[in-house]
Amino acid sequence: HTRYWRDWSSDVCSSDLVAVGASCLMLLSSSSLQLLALQSRIQTAQLQRRHQLEDTLVSAAQQQAAALSAAGGCLLTVQLNQWSSAASECGIGSERLQGAQLGQIDGQAYRVTAYTVQTGETAQTTAELELQLQGDRPWRAGFRLQLTAAPQGWRIAAIQALGLRGTQP
Repeated sequence: HTRYWRDWSSDVCSSDLVAVGASCLMLLSSSSLQLLALQSRIQTAQLQRRHQLEDTLVSAAQQQAAALSAAGGCLLTVQLNQWSSAASECGIGSERLQGAQLGQIDGQAYRVTAYTVQTGETAQTTAELELQLQGDRPWRAGFRLQLTAAPQGWRIAAIQALGLRGTQP
């Protein structure tokens, strides 16, 4: 036993110090485990949020594909910066054109930020569509559209999601 030199009432023995040390070690281990569990829950929540955003953007891309397919797919083979002039040539009014550039899905607004056409064979062409959700964190996603010539005009044969772009959940 050791005594504090001024206080004979405090009696500290080495077994007490070992017990205190073990308690501190258990407390720190418990805190570390709780911190790891909390980090795991945060990562899971972020992953779920990312999947939810991807699903919302896929639904928006499908909605956008339907809007672009209107009027015989007149806008499908035209770059985004030429949509206005192509729309007037195809008889698409400004309200319908705006519907092809802006939309809303699951209560969330989105807009087309890019649409580029890569001309391939005569009967097949691909286009890349980029959509951005509006809000405090503007999530973006890219999609590849497989376009096919049809008797009534161009149509979308397939949509491939290219994933989220430029932001992290």
